[in-house]
Amino acid sequence: MDIPERLLHSMVGADGGRKWLERLPGLVERAVDRWSLAVGAPFEDGMSGWAAPVTLPSGAAVLKISYPHDEARHEAAALRVWDGHGAVRLLESCDEDWALLLRRATPGTALRDEPVQVSEQIAIGAALLRQMGAVEPPASGPFPALVTVADRLAGIASERLDRLGGQAPVTMDRGLVRHAVDLLRTLPRDPPRSGLAHGDLNPGNILRDDVDGSSSWLAIDPKAVVGDPAWDPWPLLTQLGDWTTTVTPARELADRTRLLADLTGLAPTRIAAWSVARSVESALWSADRGWWTGPRGADGDLARAQAWDQAAGLLGAG
Repeated sequence: MDIPERLLHSMVGADGGRKWLERLPGLVERAVDRWSLAVGAPFEDGMSGWAAPVTLPSGAAVLKISYPHDEARHEAAALRVWDGHGAVRLLESCDEDWALLLRRATPGTALRDEPVQVSEQIAIGAALLRQMGAVEPPASGPFPALVTVADRLAGIASERLDRLGGQAPVTMDRGLVRHAVDLLRTLPRDPPRSGLAHGDLNPGNILRDDVDGSSSWLAIDPKAVVGDPAWDPWPLLTQLGDWTTTVTPARELADRTRLLADLTGLAPTRIAAWSVARSVESALWSADRGWWTGPRGADGDLARAQAWDQAAGLLGAG
């Protein structure tokens, strides 16, 4: 079975990743039998799951098989809550196999690949944040609380700093890392409002969906948590343009943040603070896998964390 190179690379460093890859053909075969699918060539983008266009008796869809990990555990439940409001619609699921059958967006082009201005990309993301944020999550839902998730990430980040900091082959600002750990522990405890956050609303997880001659947009691949909605904008605001090879200046990050804050009602200082924390956490995640340099290496995330820290200062002063 065809397994995209990006997914193979990501699974090498994941706990149990190789064993899951060995099981993957059987999981796809089970989904084909369960839902009577004809499967096309897989999409190349995924780092934590295998996905491909499929045809079933009722029409076109997408089959997704996720690598079992906590962030993806409640993806199906989140899509059911949103029920097409800003996010792709869930058709079927099998929790045992971590398998989802999703409505297929057409043409399904990712926002990062669309020839639109940065300001328009931000406006599209902001509209999805508003749509998803307007849906009230059930009080008895399975979703983890952001305060719990962030506290766990703070503990992991602190451990990684102690273990990896002395051997880092790139410049690591320990003061900034410790500040990020403090933010992870304190920010989620006093949010102005709370809701079901997407968790990974980057421009690659926003797909164009043309319906009745007009273009709309849908979010995919949620890593849902309940808590501060300002947790969400970091990947959207960071991963615009040629972000893997250049670091966006602090002033531009501040301008992007002000625009999104105006469109969503979120506090710009909280968006920037979360972006500092999440950039550092992402850097340490990459470092733990030995990805110190390169397009997605720890060095880039650490540089972006510094830029976000400067942007936070500009927003606080403004």
